[in-house]
Amino acid sequence: MKLSRIATAFMATMAASAIAGGPLYIHEPTMQPYKWDTSNGPIPVYTDGGRLIEDKNGNLVQTYSVLEAGTTLNHDLTLPDGTVIPAYTPVERDVTYVTVDKANEATVSAIAQWTNVETSTFAMTVQGTIEEQLGISDVNGSNYQKIYDKENGYGFWVTYDTDGEILQNYFGVSRDQVLGIAFPEWANEETGEIIEGTALMNGYFVDSKDPNLANHSGVFTHEFGHAINMSHSQANGHLVYMARGYSPQYDGVPGCQGTNTYTGPSLTMASHIETMFPFIDVRSAAGAAQSSVNISDDKVNLSDLYPTEAYKTQYGSISGTLRTKEGVEYSGVNIVARNIDNPYEDVITQQAGNMSQGLSGPDGTFTINGLTPGDRYAVYLETIKAGGYPTRPTSLVSVAEYWNDGESANPASDDVCEITPIVAQAGQTTQADIYFNGYTDGIQYTPLVEAFVMDHAKNGKRALGTTQSGMIFIYDSTDKNLFTVPLKDNGKPALHASNVAMNKTATRAAGVSDFNGDGVKTPALWDIQANKLTPMDDPSNGTCTLGSSGGVSSASVWDMNDKGDVVVGTFREATSGEAECQAANSSMAVPAIWNNGKVTPLKDNIEFVPATYGNTLNVAIKNDTGDTIRTTAWIRADRVSGNGDTVTGMTNGFGQVAWVNGQLRDIYTEFGASDSTVISQDGQYVAFGALNLESRYREATGIKLWDTQADTISDLGSLRWCEDVDYISRWTNFCDMGYDHESLVAAGAGVPRVTLLDANEDLSIITARAGSLLSGGFKGAIYIEGLGWMTMGEFFGKQGVVEASQFVMDNPFGLSANGSELFGGYAGAQITFDVDMDKAYVCQNGTDQMLSFPKQVVQAVTNHGAQFGRCDHLNDSY
Repeated sequence: MKLSRIATAFMATMAASAIAGGPLYIHEPTMQPYKWDTSNGPIPVYTDGGRLIEDKNGNLVQTYSVLEAGTTLNHDLTLPDGTVIPAYTPVERDVTYVTVDKANEATVSAIAQWTNVETSTFAMTVQGTIEEQLGISDVNGSNYQKIYDKENGYGFWVTYDTDGEILQNYFGVSRDQVLGIAFPEWANEETGEIIEGTALMNGYFVDSKDPNLANHSGVFTHEFGHAINMSHSQANGHLVYMARGYSPQYDGVPGCQGTNTYTGPSLTMASHIETMFPFIDVRSAAGAAQSSVNISDDKVNLSDLYPTEAYKTQYGSISGTLRTKEGVEYSGVNIVARNIDNPYEDVITQQAGNMSQGLSGPDGTFTINGLTPGDRYAVYLETIKAGGYPTRPTSLVSVAEYWNDGESANPASDDVCEITPIVAQAGQTTQADIYFNGYTDGIQYTPLVEAFVMDHAKNGKRALGTTQSGMIFIYDSTDKNLFTVPLKDNGKPALHASNVAMNKTATRAAGVSDFNGDGVKTPALWDIQANKLTPMDDPSNGTCTLGSSGGVSSASVWDMNDKGDVVVGTFREATSGEAECQAANSSMAVPAIWNNGKVTPLKDNIEFVPATYGNTLNVAIKNDTGDTIRTTAWIRADRVSGNGDTVTGMTNGFGQVAWVNGQLRDIYTEFGASDSTVISQDGQYVAFGALNLESRYREATGIKLWDTQADTISDLGSLRWCEDVDYISRWTNFCDMGYDHESLVAAGAGVPRVTLLDANEDLSIITARAGSLLSGGFKGAIYIEGLGWMTMGEFFGKQGVVEASQFVMDNPFGLSANGSELFGGYAGAQITFDVDMDKAYVCQNGTDQMLSFPKQVVQAVTNHGAQFGRCDHLNDSY
């Protein structure tokens, strides 16, 4: 018989976990779960002893949980020997808080919970102690090697880690973070039969108000479930543990009639928490509730592994496959079957693809068993909220939805809130395939999960970015592939991702790189086609540096022109005026432009002057006669036109400046240009958000367009209060108090302030971001000449892009030169969306028409009276 240790991977990941249904481990040769053989009677359980501590009478007591000397509690405590420790009184010596006898009671109770599931053949019984079997009276931090990493024999071995030393010394996790660990450890690899299981219960992590382990007992039942080979599941637990005002949880599809919203913990719901939910609160009754196997979800997941004959024939099932709108199978999403008439006790979940766990390619299949004959079930999709699962949890790529008998990918006909109840029939399986909703024509919204694009090519086909793990990549939107950038000999990326820029055709990029291995990154040019990295001029030769989260560098790269021969950014220069920085020198940022790698400082009409305090220098911006216009803490160049003639930049985080054919203009002082700019390809036009500098409150006045040749300003309008953006001040939403856009503007609020992010080459389309964390969050926005401003939620809503409703991009930072490709992100998430806008819809006389975007769409709306969007979605907004 060939034995294998099946739990190695699980043990390695426990450090990331504090402690959807299905098996924990799959036996790959058969693609079936590992299982105990229940035909030979109950699985024997062997329990540990504990550390011996004297009680007040001098008797040695086997201890599960100890109060260590010096511990002070904020409440009175009675020890098992009757000793009372008053509140705020330090414990003089180590004393027994919970005995091993109490831990054994919790063990017996936990195995009884799983053994007593009537639809399962699984059974365990305590049949002795570890001391009787192996001669070890107390497995602890000094002798754990005698039991761990060894085959100890058939059965389930339960160790009591009195002081958490095994957790720390063997598993490498803190005793303050892990309540327990359990797993099926050894198996017959030929048959997939589990031979040995292990559980470690952390006696150190027992609440001081839980001397009888009433709440802590939930940990025992949960961990023993893992040793049986049960995974985590999510049925009701998230409604109790994860519901907050800022993170509401739902017992159905959000926004649908009959779905309840939970915004805080509910003790009423505590009795309905499934035992195998990945989190447990041992300081409340919720922990005690999880000690009972009383929810269908737990019973069914056990019975799926160890079914009785009655379970196979006397209950109903639902089986199906989850697919994307293109028909590709999709795993990792939680499939929920909730009894309409008994929704919290009779709820059963399975992850799509949980029987293959990603081992055999795309798998969206699911089977939900154990349905009560004659009862009605609603089936719907939801994401796994948190916790470790053997099948990697994935995001919804479209809206959550209920299954109905008209199931399809068509958002116009498949109402996400329409439920077709599935009536369970004994011994029968109902087919319920589910498709994510989404149109396969028109605007397409593709997420790049765990990836963040830093810059994009203006041809709209390639983007440069970084993954969550730090890998730098080039993304090709034509075939949705990622390509890594060149690596150095040590395997680290040659180009650093903190600041990168790419040209229009994705043939060149610029950034910073540590060329000589001294830890200092200097400016670099990357020939993408030749895959060659070459240095650009660095005036201080890497001696003047600035440290940041991205490392130490002597320059910052911000933008690149279309050809890739002009780069703008800053380099560091010694404040002393020397060519290089000495060890004690401070340095300053100098705006610069690199032409084919040769640097030119943009110092005309600026002077570095001593700050009013400290040893730093400020920047004085001057006019042509040498008079100081204003003084600011710093200045940089961060945008360049496609032809390389016009450069704009930022001063001290908000005020804008511009260099037109090398001449500096303080467009903040002249026009109120505030947060950022976008520039037309030919450099003639610069757009920016403006502030009223004549007003005390400097309220926003909208988006302005500066013609650099005629030196004139025109108005591009703005978003509107209450229709697009809420007006929140001092935690009060004035839109809820009867105010509208006009009344707020009249009251001096100005218009919504937006930060421009990108534009197409003639500025007929501009993307932006509005809002802040203090004003209800961020909102993405888009300006389309002829149509005006709208939020990204309105833009995608009208086009029927239901996939965007889950994550409406609030950071639409990358627009192609012709306006038909867009990259964007979502605040707080390591994700980028690739949006193909080559075709979009208008509604003409009640009929959908798909046209080229943007030109044909704009012409249809402005010249022929069409409405922007699909006819069925004209009023939709996310």
